[in-house]
Amino acid sequence: MSPTTRLLPFALVAALAACSSSNSPNGTGPVDSGGGTDGGATDSGGSGDDSGGSNSVTAAIGPIPVAAGMEETVCIITPLTNAADMWVTDMHSTLAQGSHHLIIYTTTESENLTPTPCMPFQGIAFGVAKPMVIITKDRADWTFPQGVGLLLKAHQMVRVEAHYINVTQSALQGMGTVDIHGMPVAGAPPMQQADSLFWGTMNIDIPPNGTFSTGPQFQAGTASTHLISITTHQHRLGTGIQVWESAQSGDMGTQIADDTDWTNPSWKLLAPQYDFNGTNGLTYQCAWTNTTTQTVTFGESALDEMCFIGGFYYPSQGFQLCLAPQGCQFR
Repeated sequence: MSPTTRLLPFALVAALAACSSSNSPNGTGPVDSGGGTDGGATDSGGSGDDSGGSNSVTAAIGPIPVAAGMEETVCIITPLTNAADMWVTDMHSTLAQGSHHLIIYTTTESENLTPTPCMPFQGIAFGVAKPMVIITKDRADWTFPQGVGLLLKAHQMVRVEAHYINVTQSALQGMGTVDIHGMPVAGAPPMQQADSLFWGTMNIDIPPNGTFSTGPQFQAGTASTHLISITTHQHRLGTGIQVWESAQSGDMGTQIADDTDWTNPSWKLLAPQYDFNGTNGLTYQCAWTNTTTQTVTFGESALDEMCFIGGFYYPSQGFQLCLAPQGCQFR
């Protein structure tokens, strides 16, 4: 079934207000490995163990038809195939041309394998859904540090959100796949649970045919937690996001990201990890050049703009969303 196309952008602010608010990375849903077209979750093998758990599951969505010049945000809701609680230790993703982002959320919603138009980040504020992985590049491979992982419940229900925008002159078939590997909790060695954080600002106002910068934005981390990865996110007018480890507001001594290509953001492990003590944190700065004749402001659509940094951290206190000027919350 083909999802309805849309011409008007969805705004994240509207989503937070209407339904309302973890780390690196875009949306997919589990798919039938036998050639299904709408998406779903499959067991991709693995040796399993005595508890019946699998060591590998796949989440995917597509193909999703996206006409020339059109934008799509669609979701499916599907259970993963892990028979037992599972520690996720590594993930590998692939996105087709036209994919703007793919997000997998853990959710309490009911199964719906039909790709359906959806609002981004819906239900986050009420605890209905929590981002598990946010993917913003065509290929990403991720392995957690030893002894750290994401926790999935048996047959975890997930929402796979896929956002496509087709700027070509021909129709595209949007697709995305995430292979999730790990181990059943039963019999696993001691593990610390990781989660994701997503920090950014809504204070974006880019004049027609002009430039704009947020200037340095400081966000303190939560004491006794450890940041293990960094990624960034802008839309098509973005000319750069810089990120620094900061002992306090105003300190920009150690740069950990300098992304000038919005289509190929950082997705990397921090070595060493960055330890938060309650005072230190991250400073980020975003810049844009507006090549349109319209003022561009914050919004979820690829025709609007965003300034976000993200990453995985541990030990988990929940998914952390910090959205200036609204503030921070854990989910």
